[in-house]
Amino acid sequence: MEMNKIPIHLLILMCLTGLASAKRCPDCGLTRVPYPLSTGPDCGDPQYKVRCNAGTLWFDTLNGSSYVITSINQLNQRFVIRPPGLADNKTCMAADFGSQGIILDDNLPFNITSSNTVVGMNCSSHVLQLSVNCTSSSPCHDYIKQNVVANRACGSLPFCCFFKTGGSINAYRIRVRKERCSAYESFVNLDASLPVNKWPEPGVEIEWALPEEPICKSSVDCRDLVNSVCLPYNGNRRCLCKTGYQWDPINGICQYLKCQNGRVCKKRKNKAPLIGDFNRDEEDVNLVVYMKRVLREERLMDAVDPVIKDGASNIELETMKALGSLAAACLDERRHNRPSMKQVADEIEYIISILSTGTEISTT
Repeated sequence: MEMNKIPIHLLILMCLTGLASAKRCPDCGLTRVPYPLSTGPDCGDPQYKVRCNAGTLWFDTLNGSSYVITSINQLNQRFVIRPPGLADNKTCMAADFGSQGIILDDNLPFNITSSNTVVGMNCSSHVLQLSVNCTSSSPCHDYIKQNVVANRACGSLPFCCFFKTGGSINAYRIRVRKERCSAYESFVNLDASLPVNKWPEPGVEIEWALPEEPICKSSVDCRDLVNSVCLPYNGNRRCLCKTGYQWDPINGICQYLKCQNGRVCKKRKNKAPLIGDFNRDEEDVNLVVYMKRVLREERLMDAVDPVIKDGASNIELETMKALGSLAAACLDERRHNRPSMKQVADEIEYIISILSTGTEISTT
């Protein structure tokens, strides 16, 4: 969805709910900034920072690099940034080589989606050991030959690679460095069977996690979110929706709860947790608590059934550790740090592919 072309149904929804929603940031030039993206301390959700400069919206990453946001899809919680290209027309090195490429802060609610296809250029022989396509038939060669800029800078170099983002390896980074690839280009939803001149404009798709209710200090902070009240919640105070309403994280509103008969429903009160006295240590009763302790003490393999662990190959042991790390991420107490179901599925699919090919799990 282009930023200046919003579907009519979304426009109608914005008109109907604009006065009742959490405070959306002002447009950045011609670019609409949807909630929860935040260009300042008084709008959006401060966890979802983007930057407006002279009418252009930017996304800042770690190590000081910034990328222009070219499109936003509020309904799917995604936006596309423009990769920086090459440093110059004669050197096969990414313009963001100094910051090691695109590296996101994994403490923030953004991640790189699995919709990106990356062309790595000026790659070292070390990258051949990874689970990426660096063969002579890789589509990266077609791209370098048929793209004038890439051909001029990278055409004489022996190695290039082609891979899709996805799983934990590329969830927060597309890294460039001499030991791997020094330059790259990325394309969203690429059909590699098309000729290079039919490929889309370069882009990297970023996804944001659905936000929680806005943080507040007093009821004044909740005045923009109609039908909410400032209450303690999970160690913070948040603008929680009143009885009969529920939080809509996509549009940043408290919307009616509808019963099957069309009437407004009342929220069920949260029941106090049932705590049973099992006369045992908490670690022996609560599996989540037990696993957190095991992970904290770096004893993950102690929790693996010996029937599975004994006699396992190195690659099988590595996949067990990878699954354990995935489980650890799912147990994070901060909701925005936990992976989505799609990310979990992508990671499991990646681990299965590693087992089937016998390739070592990459840590690039």
